[in-house]
Amino acid sequence: MSVIDMGRSLGLGKTESYRLVKQQYFKTITVGHRMRVMVDSFEEWYSNQCWYHKTDGTPPGENIRKTTFSAAELGALLGLSEATAYELMAKGYFTMVDTLGKRRITKESFERWYSSQSDYRTIADQKRDEDLILASYSMPEIAKMLGLHRNGVYYIIDKNDFDFVYVGRQKRIRKDSFYNWLDNQTRYRIIAEH
Repeated sequence: MSVIDMGRSLGLGKTESYRLVKQQYFKTITVGHRMRVMVDSFEEWYSNQCWYHKTDGTPPGENIRKTTFSAAELGALLGLSEATAYELMAKGYFTMVDTLGKRRITKESFERWYSSQSDYRTIADQKRDEDLILASYSMPEIAKMLGLHRNGVYYIIDKNDFDFVYVGRQKRIRKDSFYNWLDNQTRYRIIAEH
């Protein structure tokens, strides 16, 4: 296709179109005295960048989105603002990919990081965590229910066999395990219902 047609497909004027061609993101050939853009090369470039958008509504970055996340996508995945996602990206946890000045992280490095930490949870995991939270008590909740200092709760935990679940880094006692213990001892009673 001609440089002008390529530019029109992206909503660019003549000058911007030639400026883009000079960046050599995609292949061009000269036919006679006219420069032509190789369609296959252009389409491959288009599917691996997210900056330019076609005027026909075809979304950019189809290929790059399969293997990377933008800050906005990372934020949406973790329930964070885009600014917070950028801060997280700046900490060096992820392998970065630069696409026309926009930084993206590889999904592979995200998965590696995600499985190595528990401070951040995806929206999907947060929903699963809600079920675990409803079926368990935290140590402060038990302390309040029994009218104890948290050290008292840890003493009880050390001396008894409870079933635990983890929500992020928080260790929680399953409610059925707690009530089973409560019913089988006489020293502690609930003084404040949670």
